[in-house]
Amino acid sequence: MGRLIRKSWPEGLLFLFVLGTWLFWAFLLPLNEGPDENMRLQIVQFILEYRKLPTGWQKEIMDYTWGFTYGFRPILPQLLEALFVWGAMMFTKDAFSLLFAARLASIFCGIVFFWYVWKLGGVFFEKRIHRQLFLMLNVCLPQSVFLFTYLNCDSMALMASAMILYYLLRGERDSYSVRTCMCLGGSLSLCVLSYYNAYGFLVTGVLIFGGFFLDRIRKGEKRQGEFWWKGFLILGLVLALTGWWFVRNYRLYDGDFLGLKTQEACAQRYAMDIFKPSGRRNGMNMGMSLGDMLFRTDWVILVFKGFVGVLAPLTEARRDWIFVGYGLLFLVGGLGILWECVGGLRGRRCLDVFGIGVHLGLVVAVVLPNALNVWYSYSNDYQPQGRYSMPMLVPFMYYVVRGVGFFGTRVQERWGERGKNFGKIAGRLVCWWMVLVLGFCSLGIMWPAYQDVENKAEVRVYGLEELFGGR
Repeated sequence: MGRLIRKSWPEGLLFLFVLGTWLFWAFLLPLNEGPDENMRLQIVQFILEYRKLPTGWQKEIMDYTWGFTYGFRPILPQLLEALFVWGAMMFTKDAFSLLFAARLASIFCGIVFFWYVWKLGGVFFEKRIHRQLFLMLNVCLPQSVFLFTYLNCDSMALMASAMILYYLLRGERDSYSVRTCMCLGGSLSLCVLSYYNAYGFLVTGVLIFGGFFLDRIRKGEKRQGEFWWKGFLILGLVLALTGWWFVRNYRLYDGDFLGLKTQEACAQRYAMDIFKPSGRRNGMNMGMSLGDMLFRTDWVILVFKGFVGVLAPLTEARRDWIFVGYGLLFLVGGLGILWECVGGLRGRRCLDVFGIGVHLGLVVAVVLPNALNVWYSYSNDYQPQGRYSMPMLVPFMYYVVRGVGFFGTRVQERWGERGKNFGKIAGRLVCWWMVLVLGFCSLGIMWPAYQDVENKAEVRVYGLEELFGGR
C-alpha cells in the first residue's frame, strides 16, 4: 500500500484538484448555464413527482421554444440525477441545494471516468510522463471538466467510453474472461442508454473483440466456439439491460424505436415558427454544399473552440492563449501520428490482427461523433458545438499523446540522455500548463461571470453586453 501511495501521489493530488474544480463549478453555475440543463431538470422533477418515466409528448416537460422534450431520448442520466435529488430531499427543500444534488450525478460520473482513464493510461503507455499527460488531457480539458458539473447526458457517455475501452483491452490479458465480458456488457449498456452520439463505441467493441479472436484463430488456436458464446453473452446482457427502452419507444411512437423522427414531428408541431425543423438555419436549407460549410465558414474553428471549452458568457477574460496552446498540442500529436504511420508503412511493419482491430476501433470512435456533428449542422440545425464531438475524447487524446511521444522518442534517439531529460521537462511543463489553464478558467472566467448571481436556481437571462463583453 505504501509503495502504491508513493508511486501514485501525483495522480492523487490531481484527482483532488479536479474534484475540487468540479464541485466549485457545480456550486457556482446558475441553472441552465449548461446547455439545455433546465430541460433535463424537468425530467428529474417529473420522475420524482409522478414516480414514472415521462413520454416524449409529456406537456409537463415540454419546451415550447424548441417544441420538443428530451423524453424521446434515453434518460438513464436523469434517473441517476433523480436518485441523488431523492436522497437530498430527505434533508432539504432548498431549490438550489436540490439542483446541486442533481449535479452530483455528473460529478460521480467524472470520478468513475477519472479512475478508468488512469487505468487506461497504464494499458496504453509504458512511460509515466505519457500516462500522466494522457490523464491530464482527458480530465483537465476545460470542456471535459464543464461536462461533469451540470445536468447532461455527455458525462455518462464519457464515463461509459472509458469503461468500454478499458474492458476491451483488459480482455486481451485474460482472454475475455466471463467477468470481463459481463463488465464490458454493462459498460456498453451505459453507453446505449446515455447518448446517441457515443454509439460509435458499439462498433469499436465489435472491432476490438472480433480482432482478438480472429488473431487467435489465425495463430492456430481453436477459439471459434468461445468467440460465439462470449459474443452472445455480451450481446444478451446489453439487450437485457437496454432493450426495454427501445421496445417502449417502439410501442409509444408507432415503430420509431429511437424516438428521433417523432421528436422532429413534435418540434414541427409545437416549436416557435423560427425554430421549427422545416425552417431551421442549416447548410442544406441555405443552399450551401457540405464543403462550403466546412471550409468557407467558421464551423471548424467554432467546433474546435467548443471542444477545448468556451465557458461562461463572453467576458473581458482573454482566452486565445488557451485555444492556441491546445491547438499546438493537438497539431504536434497529429503530425507525430502521421509520421509514425508513414514510417511504419515504409518499414513494412505489420500489426497483428488484434492491433489492427484496436486501431480501427479507436479511429471509428474518433471519426463517427465528428461525422454526426457535421451532418447535424448541415442537414438539421446549424450548431457548430464542440460538445457534440466530445465522445471521441479518450481515443483522440490517446493518439495525441502517442504522437507527442513519437517526437519525444526521436529526440531521445538523436540526443541521448539530454534528449530524454528534455522530453521529461517538456512533458512536465505541458502538464503544469494544463493545471494553470484550469485554474484560470475557475478564477479568471467562471468566478467573475457568476459570483454576483443571487438566485442560482432561476434561469438567467442575458443582455447583449453580457454575451459579447461590450465589444
